[in-house]
Amino acid sequence: MAHKTAHGKIDTVTKHQIIQKLAKLYHQLPLPAWISVAVLVFVVLPYGVVFGIPKQVSFSYAGDTCVKQLSLAPSLLKQTGGSGYTAQPSDGISIGSVQLFSTSLCFSPTKTPEVGKNTLTIAPFGGWFAAKQFAVTVPEAPTARTADVVGRTISTALPLRIKLTSVDTIHDYQLVISNKSATCDQEAAELTCKVSKLELAPDTAYEASLYRSFNGGAKQQVVSGDITTLLPLNMTSASVTDGKVLYDIPKDFRFTFDKPLEISDVTLKKADGQIIELDTKREGPVLVVTPRSELPRKADYSLVLNQVVGENGSALSAPLTYKLTTSGGPKVANISVGGSGVGQSAKILVTFDQPVAPSVDVVKLARITGVNGSVTKVSDTQFSFNIANAPLCAAFTLTVDKGVASGSNKESSEEAWNFKSRIVCGSSSIIGYSVQGRPIIAYYFGSGTSTILFTGGMHGSERSGTTTMQAWVTYLQAHAAEVIPAGKRVVVVPNTNPDAIAANSRYNANNVNIGRNFATANWKADIETSSGITVNGGGTSATSEPESKALAALTRQLKPRLEISFHSSGRLVGANKSGDSVAVGDMYAKMVGYQTMFYNAEAVMGYPMTGEYEDWMGESMGIPAILIELPSASGNYLSTQQAALVRLLSV
Repeated sequence: MAHKTAHGKIDTVTKHQIIQKLAKLYHQLPLPAWISVAVLVFVVLPYGVVFGIPKQVSFSYAGDTCVKQLSLAPSLLKQTGGSGYTAQPSDGISIGSVQLFSTSLCFSPTKTPEVGKNTLTIAPFGGWFAAKQFAVTVPEAPTARTADVVGRTISTALPLRIKLTSVDTIHDYQLVISNKSATCDQEAAELTCKVSKLELAPDTAYEASLYRSFNGGAKQQVVSGDITTLLPLNMTSASVTDGKVLYDIPKDFRFTFDKPLEISDVTLKKADGQIIELDTKREGPVLVVTPRSELPRKADYSLVLNQVVGENGSALSAPLTYKLTTSGGPKVANISVGGSGVGQSAKILVTFDQPVAPSVDVVKLARITGVNGSVTKVSDTQFSFNIANAPLCAAFTLTVDKGVASGSNKESSEEAWNFKSRIVCGSSSIIGYSVQGRPIIAYYFGSGTSTILFTGGMHGSERSGTTTMQAWVTYLQAHAAEVIPAGKRVVVVPNTNPDAIAANSRYNANNVNIGRNFATANWKADIETSSGITVNGGGTSATSEPESKALAALTRQLKPRLEISFHSSGRLVGANKSGDSVAVGDMYAKMVGYQTMFYNAEAVMGYPMTGEYEDWMGESMGIPAILIELPSASGNYLSTQQAALVRLLSV
């Protein structure tokens, strides 16, 4: 047996013995045996070491899974086994499109990686020769940090960030809330999930789940739990309102919220689609939006706050849209009078929609025609047209020429403004007072010698008579010159019993029915009514009440050619049978479609009627009078009576 010297060398005797034995063995073995030994030592044993033992591969979720492996003519290599992965040669040297050899082998999953070991073989043409085995070991997939999802209060606008235990480039991740999914991008070991795409409501609880999948395959739930969205961001004030007309040249728009701001997305678009470039600045809770250029005038815009997010992540619950318009030059926005009934010495204020430039010469640009008057500028936004002692019912026109320069922008008015109206066509006077001191007013129209008298409101519970006569007065104030014939005068007393109207009572404040208080031949103190006898309902004496005194005095003064009284209810026309009252009443009834009660009024009413105003006129002065019973106790019946009323002016 060989042994070493003190210096670790084999002594010469031992070396000689070994050589002798090898020489003897050489002479004893035939040549084929030596060839077999050489193949075993130099070919078979190295092959087993190189190709027979599987090479260990650790699968990585973070990137490419590659190992060093020299492969000649890698395009000839075929894979067997390992159905869940593919092996692809990498690196090396190529001539043209032909790869001579590769130095690495990379493994890619073809399905969702499963934890454990998966063995595959690579060999030229997929045969046994030079076949090399690889054992791919797959660890547990990365997991998500539960606290990043479960129990969170999240923003509806900002991305939700979720930490992973390690980088995962193998899977796709999705966040699902309320059956809607949002994709999640990954950077390093953190997911960024686009929550804004889910259109979540603020201040609402949801169940959220994070899923992962491989190449669009089946989803695997990673984590699940309840989340809540933040309260919405609230606007507390704004420098503009929806629908606002911008008369000035706006420098910026300011919006104040209830929290400091972090993010803003604002657009300003002209109605024709033109996008206006903006600068936005956040000053604590204030968002300042500044157009980069002056907004074109006479144009419509939409200013949209698509999203604004506070520092805490709270966001708008919905976009805020403001429709805005830039004005042109000044336009008249308001006038202090209507189309009629203007006082004979009225001061008429005309108000513009924006300040007028100080340089505007009002005398040159504005005038009154039809009546005497002057024009003055009383403020930045108002002209005063001052009428001087105009005649009754005179028509006039107010004019403002074009070219009025704005005090807010660079524009001037492009159109002239005209307004037509009429001086009041009549006058009014107080003819007396009620028991409680309320005035009884008569309105006078026309200047003829033949008068027609209209009255209403004798019974306060029959308001429609007063309402209709007040509307008749308004109509005459505008149209008296058109409808009152020459030589005629019209007098209207809409409310002959104001205390009763105020109390909605048939009787005045002394509990007297003034319609039964006139000095007729059949006057009675105690009157019959539909509900029985009313003691002193006709007054303590004929014409005892201040209301009937005032009306009787007016009637004696006017000595009208015709009197018309309005009552309710019943769609009826009566007459006092004096003069042509029946013929006039019949004409009126036919025009309005009412029935007549000329000779059966008491039968129709159901009780004797004493001390009536109409009978008194007929008995004492021979004045024809008709009485109209309107359809109901309330309402304005001018529209149904107007044609007949105008016709009466010509009888």
